[in-house]
Amino acid sequence: MAFIFGKKKKTTTNLAEFDIPSFSSAVVSLLGKLRDPEISIDELATELERDPGLHIRVLKTVNSSAFGLSRQVSNIKHAVNLMGRGRLESLVLSVAVKNNLAMNKQAAWFDMAQFWKTASRQAAVARILETTLHPSTQSDVFTIGLLQNIAIPILANREGDRYRTLYQRWQTEKINLAEQELQLFGIDHATLGAQMAEHWGFPEALIMGIGEHHEAENQDIPVSVKIAALMEGNLEKDSAADLAQAAAQLFNLDHKTLLPLIEQALQQSAELSEALN
Repeated sequence: MAFIFGKKKKTTTNLAEFDIPSFSSAVVSLLGKLRDPEISIDELATELERDPGLHIRVLKTVNSSAFGLSRQVSNIKHAVNLMGRGRLESLVLSVAVKNNLAMNKQAAWFDMAQFWKTASRQAAVARILETTLHPSTQSDVFTIGLLQNIAIPILANREGDRYRTLYQRWQTEKINLAEQELQLFGIDHATLGAQMAEHWGFPEALIMGIGEHHEAENQDIPVSVKIAALMEGNLEKDSAADLAQAAAQLFNLDHKTLLPLIEQALQQSAELSEALN
């Protein structure tokens, strides 16, 4: 069986082999209504308010500076009016995935707090670079940046110490994590993440973005997402200077332009990380 991204085919795996949590009934109901143009904004707000934890996290996240709205959002009606249903759906998906992974059995050695700090950095960097590099583009780079590595905790849970050894190498050495995962476990985190996203009913653009975030040759994936994917989960190593230098070399961009933008994004990401907790 093959899972298709762009022109490539990647081997799928049976998700039943992994401990993939399901969305709550409240999230499933809300997503269905977000995708139904006949449902009013008042109904959407009422539906979201039925899950207070989700409601609060959505509002805190959308009001974080890393999300990039020009004004503060006071309630869900306001959020829909400012963002539209599509962006609100992506945000709900992001928060729901965060909640799901938090409830999933975790490998004792895996630091979920650091994982989400890195994810927040990736989301903030992707968003601010997209706004600057491609200001006319409306895309889901924030969500892709935040969720591009969602399968890493799942692999950590399933593979145990074998994955721990690989993960720690990735954080300290220059190795291609996806290639090593494929060799050792028969699947990489990008492909598994895309399959998880498809299983959860993500829009196609998000599925492809998660599955292809390491594919430099794929022209459909924004450069901002590819730059965010250069982070290796080591908060000390993933410095603005190193990231800007690597991005400038790989994507033929101006280092002096990238550096202050990445520095700004990394500063904003702390607020985002706190909002997600």
